[in-house]
Amino acid sequence: MDDLNFNVDDIINDVNAKIKSAEKNEADEESVEAEPIADTENSSEDCEQADNTDEKPQETPEATDDKPEPILAFHEDKSEEDKSEEDEDKEPEKPEKQEKKSKSSKKKKKKRKKSKVNNSVFGGIILVIVILTVSLVLAVGGISIGMEYYGIGKTDEDIRFNIPAGSTNSEIADILVNEGVIKNKKLFMLALKFEKPAAIYPGDITLQPSSGYSEIIEKLSQMRESYKTVSITFTEGENLLDIAKKLEDNEVCTADDFLFEFNKNQGFDFENDVDDNGDMFYRMEGYFYPDTYEFYVNDSAGNVTKKLREQFEKKYETVKAKIKNSGMSLNEVMTLASIVQLEAASEDEMPKVASVFLNRLDDPDTYPMLQSDTTTNYIKNVIKTEADNTASIEHYTECYDTYKCKGLPAGPICNPGMAAINAVLEPKKTDYYYFCNNLKTGETFYAKTLDEHEENLVKAGLAKKK
Repeated sequence: MDDLNFNVDDIINDVNAKIKSAEKNEADEESVEAEPIADTENSSEDCEQADNTDEKPQETPEATDDKPEPILAFHEDKSEEDKSEEDEDKEPEKPEKQEKKSKSSKKKKKKRKKSKVNNSVFGGIILVIVILTVSLVLAVGGISIGMEYYGIGKTDEDIRFNIPAGSTNSEIADILVNEGVIKNKKLFMLALKFEKPAAIYPGDITLQPSSGYSEIIEKLSQMRESYKTVSITFTEGENLLDIAKKLEDNEVCTADDFLFEFNKNQGFDFENDVDDNGDMFYRMEGYFYPDTYEFYVNDSAGNVTKKLREQFEKKYETVKAKIKNSGMSLNEVMTLASIVQLEAASEDEMPKVASVFLNRLDDPDTYPMLQSDTTTNYIKNVIKTEADNTASIEHYTECYDTYKCKGLPAGPICNPGMAAINAVLEPKKTDYYYFCNNLKTGETFYAKTLDEHEENLVKAGLAKKK
């Protein structure tokens, strides 16, 4: 109802078409009724002529090519003897019968007239119903358009954005729709013609959807100063708590406001694919795409979240088909990618590291637990510092500690980059079940058995030789 683009002319044309169709059906019904009446009258006359022919053969009428003999159409085929016997038994039709037939014909004609009256009434009822429907649509549409124009029932949240220099009125209207300030571009363009602002200035602006179209146009027509911005780079592997603190340190928004807004649904399509299993510490951990962003200083957390969601959705579309074909859910892919992001020594090693964890997941009887140290670090640095109470800490520890829980943890433990995501979707084919990294050199060692793995730990400087 917010954006009604109905056309009254289309509705009226549809009504006319229905009325014409009704009239056509009425005409067809009349033609169907008329045919048997005419045939009945002709057959009676022809039968009389046939009877008279038997009595007075010398007055045989001349044959005409205009009509086939109706007798053949109304009698069954019989032998010549039967026909002659029937002709002898027939008597001339009495005048009384002719009068009855004439009256019957008149009655049928009256019925046809009555049918016309009924059809006219039926058509009138349809017309009244359609008129009432159109009136109702116009009334409801008018109310909705009025509410949209005056901003009634819309949010009063500040929406901050930029209008590029040289933008046309149509482009500005598109920006307003995309930012969620207005919903009806055509109505806004009409309002611009009515308001006739002297100019619309480019630059940074803050608007509220609840302001209404007139106030929005007035603010667009005012000169304004550019807002202060800040550019922040987020690296792969940062968790939401790290990101929230970085935003607060750069005076974009408070950490608490960001965490609250970012873990809410914002109406983006990919959010429907996020599995909410109820055990994730931060519901949207893992769904922040690491990149460099420019923010307004002292902006709202809602605006910040919207910018970040838009970027993630763009990246998600590039791997959406792969995720669907992988046999894993989006949450499983992002969770494993977050572990690979923190475990792999480099991007080149990510496909092999991913294969180790996938091999373990494919053989849960032999390797029920992933045993990744990165999950214990998440418990220490995030869960234990942000959980409300001891009971929550214990619960989430059981859900995230891969030395205790079977298979994947409840959710991602950081925000991975595209290399880690693709490594999970396109891993190397190996028969490795263990790996370790030399923390000084960055070299990675892989093993098929526990004995081989223990030897690699010594090579990597992570254990002493026995």
